[in-house]
This record gives sequence, structure tokens and C-alpha cells, in this order.
Amino acid sequence: MKDLLKNKTFSYCIQAILTIIIGVVLIIWTGDSIRLVARALAALLVLVGVVTVISYFLRKDRNVVSSTGFGIGIIIAAVGVWIFINPDTFTDFIPKLFGVFILLSGILNLWQTITLMRSKYGYWSFSLLFAVITVGMGIVLLLEPTFIKNIIVTLIGVFLIIDGGSNLWTISRVAKYVKEKQQEENAIDSEAVVVEEKRGR
Repeated sequence: MKDLLKNKTFSYCIQAILTIIIGVVLIIWTGDSIRLVARALAALLVLVGVVTVISYFLRKDRNVVSSTGFGIGIIIAAVGVWIFINPDTFTDFIPKLFGVFILLSGILNLWQTITLMRSKYGYWSFSLLFAVITVGMGIVLLLEPTFIKNIIVTLIGVFLIIDGGSNLWTISRVAKYVKEKQQEENAIDSEAVVVEEKRGR
């Protein structure tokens, strides 16, 4: 039981330390980390595409469905190769995509605010404020995708460091508590042995 606890504590400590290290890497090498993730995804897409194409040639009964799968495999592999060559363009596309949705939502909110103003609703100014903030967020995501994605990755790194540090602290407290409990039990057992020896005399 004691050895099992030690092994678990050691395993949890390693996991927490690795979490902290990953967090530090994300903060210090933000851009490289994003490119690495993008290229890992690209490699996975290429692998899926190649497997799909190979499975087409291995099939004996080739039909319209399998031909479609062949075409999809080629497209997936091509997208993977493009992402691998252009990781920054791909990772900038994601914030821009969210930016388009947020901007459209903000414009819709502005239109709704105009409706509230015409209806002489008392608190239309709050709706206007939220709409302007939403539109502003959409514009920032469209114009500064690299800046936004770097901030997001940095925040993830900070959260990982906090998570790893809190896990280490919790593990150390649990280990200390278990150790103290074990010492108390050993002391009680020792006292019981002494009492039994005295009775025997």
C-alpha cells in the first residue's frame, strides 16, 4: 500500500511538472508552439488522406462510392500539405473565421438597438454598448489574428503553469497528511505492543 502510494505520488508529480514545462514552452515560444500544433495536424491530415487513397487501390470492388472516397482522400492530403507549408496562414484563418461571425453578430445587435431606439426603450444604450463592443471584437479578430492567437496561447500556458503548480502543492499536502497518519498509526501500534508486553509480565 505504501509503495503504491509512492508510485502514484511520483506519477502525479511527473504529470504536474510536465504540465508546467508545457506551459512555460507555450509562453516563451508561442509562435513556434502554434506552428508545431498546426504541422502536427497537417501531418495527421496527410496520413488520413494517404490511408484513404491506399485503401481505394486495395479494394477489389471499385464503384462510385469508393471513387468519391479516393477524391476526398486526395483533397484531405492536399489540405494537410498546404497547412504544413503555410502553418501561419492556417492559424491566422481561425481567428478571422471567428471574427466574421462575431462581427456579423455585432452588426445584427446594432440593428436590434436601432429597433429599441425607435421603440423608445429606456435602456437601449446598454444594447448599443454591447453591440459596439461586439463589433470591435470582430474587427480586432479580423485585423490582428496573429496577436489574438498569441494572447490565447500565452493564456493557455499561464493556465497550465497554474494548474501544474496547484497539482504539485495538492500532492505534497496529501503526501504529508498520509505520512503523518501513518506515523500516528505506527505510534498507536507501538503503544499497544508495549501494553501487551506489560500485561504478559
